[in-house]
Amino acid sequence: MESHVIARIQPRADERSRIVEAATIVCRQYGPLKTNVADIARLIGKSPASVYNVFPSKAAILDAVAASFFETRLCFTPSAANGPTSTTGRLKNTTLEQHRLVLQARDNDPQMFKLMALAAEANWPSYKQHLKRLEAAVAELILAGVATKEFATPKIEVAAACFCVSISVLLDPRIVEALPSSRCEASASELALFAIAALTRKAKYRERDRAKGYQAYRTADD
Repeated sequence: MESHVIARIQPRADERSRIVEAATIVCRQYGPLKTNVADIARLIGKSPASVYNVFPSKAAILDAVAASFFETRLCFTPSAANGPTSTTGRLKNTTLEQHRLVLQARDNDPQMFKLMALAAEANWPSYKQHLKRLEAAVAELILAGVATKEFATPKIEVAAACFCVSISVLLDPRIVEALPSSRCEASASELALFAIAALTRKAKYRERDRAKGYQAYRTADD
């Protein structure tokens, strides 16, 4: 790429980052609904018009702030495989860790938690990408479980999507916000195990029926 093209692109990338950083500060101070472009522009020493040259609207700015928060503070990292824990245990631990991060945001970063809920309610691109990352991480663990014969499902992506929906009470900020803290904490482990059981039950049934020679059951189950 030509050097003058790089020079033209880089300042804009830096400007975008500065706007997102400033918007994050303003959002934490006033909340997402009271955040305005004038305050963001003032914080970085720019005019509102210059901010609108980078982002088409306030909603687009808040979506970028939410995307940054999801990627850095709500990052769904599967539990490590290099240990004695089974894939079932890894999926449970990963689910509970993600739930812990959501609760942490709710209790320690309330304005950003409100932004999370707003992103979910409006189905912003940042939230849709967050859900895709969740499903991809769960799919990775389900695939590992199939390899170890803990799980039995021929449709990994469908199973991952269904699993994420079944535990949405632990992950969706709109639902978590409405539930008492004690109820979330008490039911999280049980709910994670209940959802995982749907993945393990088929594996157990198939192993049992293969041992008995019931091929007809296997065909019907598939």
